[in-house]
Amino acid sequence: MIFHPRSSRFGARLLQSLVWCLVALTIVTVFPARMSASSAHSEQVDLPSKLEKQVEEWVVRLATQQPFKSWQTADPQIEALGPGTHSWLVLFTKEGKHIGYMVVHAVTDGTFQLGEYGVGPYTLFSKTLLKQSLIDSGLMPAGQLQSIHTSRHYVHPFAAAWEVSIGEETYWFDAKTAEQLPVDETAWNKMFPEDKPVYQGPLSGSRIISGKLNEPFDAYERLPWLTEEAPFPAKEASTLQRRLNGKQHHLRYVTEPFGDAMLYAVPVIGYQSWSNGRLDLAIDMAGTRYIPVGSLLDKGLFYR
Repeated sequence: MIFHPRSSRFGARLLQSLVWCLVALTIVTVFPARMSASSAHSEQVDLPSKLEKQVEEWVVRLATQQPFKSWQTADPQIEALGPGTHSWLVLFTKEGKHIGYMVVHAVTDGTFQLGEYGVGPYTLFSKTLLKQSLIDSGLMPAGQLQSIHTSRHYVHPFAAAWEVSIGEETYWFDAKTAEQLPVDETAWNKMFPEDKPVYQGPLSGSRIISGKLNEPFDAYERLPWLTEEAPFPAKEASTLQRRLNGKQHHLRYVTEPFGDAMLYAVPVIGYQSWSNGRLDLAIDMAGTRYIPVGSLLDKGLFYR
């Protein structure tokens, strides 16, 4: 039955009622659904991720030590570290300036592993240092820095590099010092077939139980690796700690990650010991860089 509004007042009222019912149904079924989806999206954005929570936990533990106290009020920025690494670089900034970093690795059981970490204005993969290195080396005029393409590679602390493409040319730079490296893509892939970081001991529930930080010194004051001096016995954590705690605390770490083409000799100036037995050594290298001793032992030698 069809009611025409001009021929029936009842039909007009009924038609008006039907229209309002349809409007009401639309509001009830559609609007709440949109609100619910919006609310869910808001909750998803606001809730910290599992990785962010883990970073916060490590910050709390590290901030009990003097070098990291400022991290409590710093802003962490998490970035993917490089292709195939399943790792992240966390940059800590305060008042617009970088004050430190940490490297985080994903573990197959779904947890995360803290790799190296450090303090100072020049973090790992510092864009500021890289740009200055490009200018100083004459590879890129200051006004053309936006035209370069960069990618990051991380295998271990002394095999961490920028890959920089400028036009048809490609160059490699150390990720911490931005010093140009004597390698190319072919050599890198041959030495490191996969960008697969080395993991060192879980830190879940662990805390820092002791630490030491000495003054920096020039690692090249002496050249014991050239004078056939016996390496320092570093397999026992207690031996390293005694050396760094003593009056004669100078200790050098020497490594050649790219073979004879390049040698690193860096001063070891301290350590942090964790309750689970992990020991991180503090290295003076464009800031203070804390590296798990296990990542160093099989890559180089220690000397007094």
